[in-house]
Amino acid sequence: MYCALKAHFKGEHDYHRFSGKTKVSRDSFWKRKDRIFFVKTATRYDDKEVLNYFVSNFIKERDGYIANFSTENYEEWMQRKKMFYELFSQEMQPFVKNFEPLFECKNDQHPTLLKEYLGKRVSIETMIILDELVGFSKKWDKDLVWDDFVWPDVKKLMINYKGFLTINTERYRMKLLKLIEESS
Repeated sequence: MYCALKAHFKGEHDYHRFSGKTKVSRDSFWKRKDRIFFVKTATRYDDKEVLNYFVSNFIKERDGYIANFSTENYEEWMQRKKMFYELFSQEMQPFVKNFEPLFECKNDQHPTLLKEYLGKRVSIETMIILDELVGFSKKWDKDLVWDDFVWPDVKKLMINYKGFLTINTERYRMKLLKLIEESS
């Protein structure tokens, strides 16, 4: 599972398409020097929790080095996961009065939304939800200059992470419209 997820988050493999399977053999597992981390993780969590543990840590630790994975990342992610809807509302509240400029690229500068994400004031989950609702990523692909190093990495993370989220787009659409209406 770890190898499939690592390849997925690096963009070399589609975890969902191949149902989490890779061509990694048991022999190669036993040759790994870091197998103790996998054994500890497998004994601590059940299969579904192991998947969530790895996903939460790949989001935080993009290199995917297992020794840097932590239970704190997993627990923090699980808390955020329980509160995605409220978190989305909180993160969007400051921007609903001036919603449209949030997505605009001016003078080859990053859009406000991307700056807010990089400043850790907007979560990757909110970025994914907004892309589902507004579809800004296609416009950003065209508007941001070809030598931008930030946006391609963020977009790749959004694409890779999106498959692990269950998003009720209609619920979020209604919440966003309500926030915009209340701010007027």
